[in-house]
Amino acid sequence: MNNPVFTPAATLWAATAPARAAAPALAAPLEIEAAVVGGGFTGLSAALHLAEAGLRVALFETHEVAHRASGRNGGQVVPGFKPGPAALARRFGAETAARMTRFAYGNADYLFELVERLRIDCAPTRNGWIQGAFSAASADYLRRRAQELNAHGGEVEYLDAEAMRAATGSSFWPAGLREKRAGAVQPLALARGLARAAAQAGATLYERSPVAAIVPRDGGGATLSVNGHAVQARHVVLATDAYTDRLWPAVAQSYVNVASAQIATEPLPPALQARLMPLRAGISETRKITYYCRIDPEGRFVIGGRGHSSEQLDPSTRDQLRRAAVARFPELADAAWRYGWACRVGMTLDDLPRLHRLAPGVWTAYGYCGRGVAMGTALGRVLRDAIRGVPAERLDFPVTPISRMPGYPARQFGATLAINWYRLRDALGFPA
Repeated sequence: MNNPVFTPAATLWAATAPARAAAPALAAPLEIEAAVVGGGFTGLSAALHLAEAGLRVALFETHEVAHRASGRNGGQVVPGFKPGPAALARRFGAETAARMTRFAYGNADYLFELVERLRIDCAPTRNGWIQGAFSAASADYLRRRAQELNAHGGEVEYLDAEAMRAATGSSFWPAGLREKRAGAVQPLALARGLARAAAQAGATLYERSPVAAIVPRDGGGATLSVNGHAVQARHVVLATDAYTDRLWPAVAQSYVNVASAQIATEPLPPALQARLMPLRAGISETRKITYYCRIDPEGRFVIGGRGHSSEQLDPSTRDQLRRAAVARFPELADAAWRYGWACRVGMTLDDLPRLHRLAPGVWTAYGYCGRGVAMGTALGRVLRDAIRGVPAERLDFPVTPISRMPGYPARQFGATLAINWYRLRDALGFPA
């Protein structure tokens, strides 16, 4: 019997991604070399790279691949970390920071090379990414940041007010910084392409197969409970990010969950498309609670930001995003907004992702803070290296111990307070 084809959901990406057949649900016990839990960018990339390395791999996803943030993000492919090289050096030392910086500023290159190698139909564009200054203070911050990044292997340019207007078609931002290596993809199409490539490399994908428990085994690896069946694995990758919850409590207690929401128009009239964002580079801002926007290859305007619910787009958030779009581009006042959606994302307190060895043979990576398309995909490769025995000091990203978030029981209440505090800082013009 043919597998069913997933039907489009309310997201723009589900409505426009190439269709794919559903993978089966796990229906019997299994013994494998590597189990990957989670079908987002990190899990799919890890499954692909492990399978290409010759391991017998199975991936387990509760819904269908990329059902959550990996299929519901803005699609921006942004290299680098939010903290700059100097901050990394102070925290990790010069050698580790240099390795991290090379990795981070090469991960957009790596993603686009992977898309080309695997022939993934995901509408890739490479027109850069712009960070707009939200105040005079943040304009000075971006000027200094451009100098620092270029001194450490970045490829960015500072945009003054005139250059920013020319690049964006808007006078909303007094200055900006353009990451030339950045770009964008159709995120759900990318994830589905990675799933296809992983399967072709020999990985087995199981959808509608939630993992209920992971129990480490003596000697390494773990036993997973999946659809009531035992899965024995020598290696495990936990790639569930903001949806880890009770599956591994220590991980779930090391970040905060926030809601991310987006809306998108119908394709804009050609004349309006030509005026807005002429470089076709995605834009975000130096605000801690930022908005981000882009125009997709068919001419739809997409804008996203923090929402109130991670499960559905509520009317107040939809209106908030529409007002933000019009504030930046008044020409959108009469635009028809066709799509709207939301999801949950994990945010670390220091804006850096995490790579942990949870137990012998059990690994995780998470916490991308808005840069998960490139970073999650690249860390899937690092997870492969870790599982294959590359020493921690030679990995492209440092392995750190889990750090429980202070005041964890009240973390979501605290996150709400923090978001409101950051909104006040943003209103006063402080840079992120």
